[in-house]
Amino acid sequence: MNIASSTLLKNLGQVLPYKLEHLCLILLFNINDLIIFLKNSQNTFIEKLLIGNIINIIQNGKSENISYYVKEYIMKKERVRYLAFLETDHKNYEEDDDEVQKYDDLGMTAYNFVK
Repeated sequence: MNIASSTLLKNLGQVLPYKLEHLCLILLFNINDLIIFLKNSQNTFIEKLLIGNIINIIQNGKSENISYYVKEYIMKKERVRYLAFLETDHKNYEEDDDEVQKYDDLGMTAYNFVK
């Protein structure tokens, strides 16, 4: 586990503005860090949220799936307009009428700014 990623994620939710255009999370974190971030950022609306590690988060030597927490804290409360995962089973999210897109379709690169 990367201590810097963990510390960043736990504190990030406290400093986000009320509205954010784009947030890309590609960090090594455990479930507890994610829950802290989600609780601390409840007042923030994020236009595009990209999560790089949805399936294989290792905690206590076992793999954890954060899908439940994403649904509970983000999708039910409609805090994100577009949600993308680097790797996941999109079928779990399509049933909720939410806009789940391919990770690469929402990603920002230098090319996006040059257009």
